[in-house]
Amino acid sequence: LVLLKGKRRKDTVAIVSPDENLEDNKIRMTKVVRNNLRLRLGDAVTLKPLPDVPTAKAVHVLPFDDSVEGITGDLFETFLKPYFDGNYRPLRSGDTFLCRGGMRAVEF
Repeated sequence: LVLLKGKRRKDTVAIVSPDENLEDNKIRMTKVVRNNLRLRLGDAVTLKPLPDVPTAKAVHVLPFDDSVEGITGDLFETFLKPYFDGNYRPLRSGDTFLCRGGMRAVEF
């Protein structure tokens, strides 16, 4: 795991995996990570290794109101459980992420 810091003093955690096709001074990141860092393509990022990150027993997440309009039912079973179940997804307080399920996407 690494701590990524953007130019606007935002930071988040991410998983690193090597890519031999990239130059040494470049990284590839998802749109969700870019949004959490408030970055655009081509912006500078600093990386810092995080050797001792505790595993959370529980997290409290809330959906954005505009992304759940017209959705009924259990958001946990439809969106959150499939997103986290069996996947290692690092989170930091204040991060947002997008879950897809039931032909819709909900932002948490």
